[in-house]
Amino acid sequence: MFVTLCICLLAILYYAKFRYSRNFLYEFCKTIPTVGDLPMLGHTHWFIGGPEKILNNIRSLIQKIEEKGTVSTIWIGPSLYVVSLDPEDVQKILENCLEKDYSYKFLQAWLGNGLFVAPVDLWKAHRRLLLPVFHNRVIEEYIEVFGEQGNVLVDRLRDQVGKSSFDVYEYVTSCMLDIVFETAMGKKMDVQHNPDTPYLRARKTVMSIINMRLFKAWLQPDALFRLTSHAVTQKESIDVTHKFTDEVIQNKIAAFEKLSDSEDRKDILQLLLERKLAFSNIELREHIDSITIAGNDTTALVISYALLLLGCHEDAQDKVYKELHSILGDSQKSPTKEDLSKMDYLERVIKETMRLYTVVPIIGRKTDKELKLSTFTIPAGVGCAVIPMVMHRSKRLWGPDADSFNPDRFLPENCAARHPCAYIPFSYGTRNCIGRHFGMLAMKSILANVLRSYKVSSKECDQLKIEILLFPRYHSEKTLPGTPISLKI
Repeated sequence: MFVTLCICLLAILYYAKFRYSRNFLYEFCKTIPTVGDLPMLGHTHWFIGGPEKILNNIRSLIQKIEEKGTVSTIWIGPSLYVVSLDPEDVQKILENCLEKDYSYKFLQAWLGNGLFVAPVDLWKAHRRLLLPVFHNRVIEEYIEVFGEQGNVLVDRLRDQVGKSSFDVYEYVTSCMLDIVFETAMGKKMDVQHNPDTPYLRARKTVMSIINMRLFKAWLQPDALFRLTSHAVTQKESIDVTHKFTDEVIQNKIAAFEKLSDSEDRKDILQLLLERKLAFSNIELREHIDSITIAGNDTTALVISYALLLLGCHEDAQDKVYKELHSILGDSQKSPTKEDLSKMDYLERVIKETMRLYTVVPIIGRKTDKELKLSTFTIPAGVGCAVIPMVMHRSKRLWGPDADSFNPDRFLPENCAARHPCAYIPFSYGTRNCIGRHFGMLAMKSILANVLRSYKVSSKECDQLKIEILLFPRYHSEKTLPGTPISLKI
């Protein structure tokens, strides 16, 4: 009995100290309106359920915020977030808050201090060293790879011509994996013909477990997570992926002198070694793993969503085909740098796709000092949630037809007066996506190869889920896959 009383007393004292240390947060919250919260729970109940339910809950909660204004606080467990839907505020957050939010820590067991999750001081030093490797001139050397793998994709899709709907994402993601492995590591994986390997299975397993931790509060504390079987599975799978990348790096270092004399196209890993940057082998692995992960699913999803949209907007697909024919004629050659630069309408289609289906739906940052926004000042140590997937469909920012597909929104004259943070598919500020030029060129090249080879038919994707990225769940007819299209020649 005495021991129980002591434990209860200690728990009460700990909670009192915890509350006192965070009193500034509670005082701050009194200055900003909030909606949808419950006593003790805050907004945690909005984030319970499967990935589709959570996405719908987030949309409903943000709609309530928009009805009251553009700013709110959100409590998820003990974590406080400020949400602003005002582009001016978003610009200040993304320019001044470079530290990633606590939620990104779940990726660190896998990616370590790669650019995507690195603490801000390390990120600044490493990004400065990596920027020359992502220069436009360097990335444009990989256009040949985009064309080669795009042609393989076109050949594989031929088996689906004239058949019922199929999930095009499964084809596109294999193509993008082949591209990122070859350009990042010089490794020809041929995933398009061999999609089931221990490495790829391990990658999928890790991503699945990380997503579970993001949206299941009871799996977030490390002490509780380590008690589950997921912790063992995650470690085993991470070890498989690390072993693969470590072997690639060791082989590349062993062959470095021979490769450095070659005039062949050089992959990113080789360029990093040639520059003799002060990266350890572990740091090289962290950056290469980050590049291959960030460059695959995001780009593959945008391509798949673009095909879905064009498949149900025949007029837009016809415009793309005519543009491609005017540039490439009847030839089957892969697009060159000059060809890609002329694909203005296709680029607008891609941008409109990224607006309607924002594959990185939420950006989390943390204040490291006071930050003055339009109507209030955020203290240090507070999370900031930027929600592009909501802003990109806001009728306040995009007009009453915000949910409609209209690539001409991105004509120069229509973009001139638009706030730069009304549209942020690659984030914004100095901590934006370092691979955005790579992604745009790859998307244009692959879509060009597919759309001049096939006529696409589809229905718009109306069921989505949030699993770190914005994925399709299934079509409303339930029997169809997540990104269903059908093809004709």
